Amino acid sequence: SFPEHWGEPPGIQTRDYVELPGGYGFGSGTLRSWIEQKMAEDAASNNNAGPWGNLVGMDGEVARQTILQREPNLQVDLVPEGSMVTMDFREDRVRIFIDGANKVVGQPRKG
Repeated sequence: SFPEHWGEPPGIQTRDYVELPGGYGFGSGTLRSWIEQKMAEDAASNNNAGPWGNLVGMDGEVARQTILQREPNLQVDLVPEGSMVTMDFREDRVRIFIDGANKVVGQPRKG
């Protein structure tokens, strides 16, 4: 599934079958263009300092790379949802909580 703030994907799509960006699998060229557009809009409007609410619903590794591209000095960890974590607060760390399908389930933020 796609991030909620993207809205509904295009209803009419081409019949080609291509790899989709962001770890979304395969689909039409129309869907690929829509995803690329939404990802570009998110990147343009995103606050580099976080939190990164626009990453919810994305593939965990893609979200990790997105944060590291903007802030390469951060320690960015993928953490399975419901895992025990330390409660210390660190400005140089971002935890990305993911579900069993490796999708981001909560808004990543520093700490």
